[in-house]
Amino acid sequence: MSAQQPALSKLKWRCRRGTKELDTLTTRYLDRFYLNADRNEQSAFEELLSMQDPELHAILTKDTTSDNPLVTAIVDKIHSN
Repeated sequence: MSAQQPALSKLKWRCRRGTKELDTLTTRYLDRFYLNADRNEQSAFEELLSMQDPELHAILTKDTTSDNPLVTAIVDKIHSN
């Protein structure tokens, strides 16, 4: 098992949210982009996961935007793929 496996398992667990929609959107990024992202983008994804569900939902559905441009870029990646 690589050193990334435990960290990835924890992130996968953190992607499990209160609704299937949030689960799907956060897991989509983790599965498709996280491992190839640079450290700054990975940190921004972790920031996204640290949000409370209502705030996370608003950002992921683009009802609001984040002050962090990397978080906004992640949301755009999620929706473009």
